[in-house]
Amino acid sequence: MRRIKLSPRTSPWEWLAALSAPLTATAASFWFDGSMSVAGLSMFYMAAVTLAAALPQPAAAGSALASVLALNFFFVPPRRSLAVGGSEYWWILLSLLALSFGLSAVLGSLRRRREEADAARARASDLHALAQSMADVDGFEGMALAAASRLEVATGRPCAIFAKDETGGLSWFATQGREFHERAAAWAIESGRPLGAGSLAWPELRLWCAPFSRFGSAGAVQVLLGDGERPDSQTTEHWLSLVRQAGLALERERAAAAAMRSERTAQAEAARNTLLASLSHDLRTPLAGIVGSASALRTQAASLSEAQKGKLLEAIEYEARDLAVMADNVLQIARLSQPSSELASQWESIEDVLGAAVARARRRWPTASIQLKAPPGLPPLRAEAGLLAQALANLVDNAARHGGSPAKVVVQAGRSREGVFVAVRDFGAGLPEGDPTELFARWKRGQAGRAGGSGLGLAICQLAAQAHGGAVSAKRCDPGSEFRIDLPVPAAPEDA
Repeated sequence: MRRIKLSPRTSPWEWLAALSAPLTATAASFWFDGSMSVAGLSMFYMAAVTLAAALPQPAAAGSALASVLALNFFFVPPRRSLAVGGSEYWWILLSLLALSFGLSAVLGSLRRRREEADAARARASDLHALAQSMADVDGFEGMALAAASRLEVATGRPCAIFAKDETGGLSWFATQGREFHERAAAWAIESGRPLGAGSLAWPELRLWCAPFSRFGSAGAVQVLLGDGERPDSQTTEHWLSLVRQAGLALERERAAAAAMRSERTAQAEAARNTLLASLSHDLRTPLAGIVGSASALRTQAASLSEAQKGKLLEAIEYEARDLAVMADNVLQIARLSQPSSELASQWESIEDVLGAAVARARRRWPTASIQLKAPPGLPPLRAEAGLLAQALANLVDNAARHGGSPAKVVVQAGRSREGVFVAVRDFGAGLPEGDPTELFARWKRGQAGRAGGSGLGLAICQLAAQAHGGAVSAKRCDPGSEFRIDLPVPAAPEDA
């Protein structure tokens, strides 16, 4: 077992090297004394301190102090004394002392970090064999048996892996048919502490047992000891490292669900960061339009015609509606990005939801031709009506925005193999080049250079469809494009 190597004490040779540095600087300073100022001579001592800083910290500190004292005694007026004849020389001496000790402290810190890194590499090499033996097998049971076998080689004693099963009981895996103690393993897992010989808990036991981790451990490793055996602290520390390594590998498969939840949380956090970073840009366009139009009305009302005033008021109303739609989309995307978000689903009529979405779009686009085609008798579905209506309105809004001038939009609903579908067709320039699925990414706009749209509308459609168990897709048409939402229809109760 490797041990951490502690820094040795400062040797006499290192002390000699530390003192030779200021002596060399003093000799050089005497040589140049007649041609250089005290500030220039201090650079010789600074060079000496820099060289001595590579020595152990006590020797480096001694060299720094000796350099300051030598400079003061031999070259700072009044010479041949430790008195300082002026504030300028105080500044030189204090600067040299501060730089010397600072440099020594930095290099000492780097030296300690290097030693810690060497010790970590030594531990890692000890754990490599265990990790390799477990990596060569598949499945939890195979990994547990491989770990038990490798731990027996590392400790030279019978070992067993204890692990919680699905029912909460303990199962153990070992290559030797010895009598291991289940109650001791259960106590170690529950308390998160080692027990047995070499530990503080029940040191009289003829075994050593430690959990995989201190909190929420799913297993433990048990080592059987002979009569009178008591491992020392360094041995148990090494065994504990092996236990932690084996436990991490064994808990990896059982932690898949937790890893998935962590990934969803990370995705939600990334979505929030993207949202905050992009809002500052996307809010400027409608806000600038509102501020500009309002400012014109306030400052130039007397010189504007009624038609011009009407256009400015219309621009304010248009931009305000853009802001309202953006705010709704932001709130919904923030809610749907949460891993624990749940829908307030009820039995809803798809015709009613479509009617609300189309009415909202017609108010927003009064000059557009928006047709609704929904056959009677469509089955009811479980949905959050407000969210689904907002998603459908976003599709119609997208079609009206990119559907030409004047825009023509056809909204059609019907039955599908899975349940019902809603297709929104426009007759504009069509989809841009590339994969249509990229249009549903957040902050992705359909047409470069188009005004309006925050890039969230289609992302809301995708999140809403997925939250309802459905899917959204886009395809190119001649002319224009079509966006479609497919929703499943569960079996409805008789009174739905």
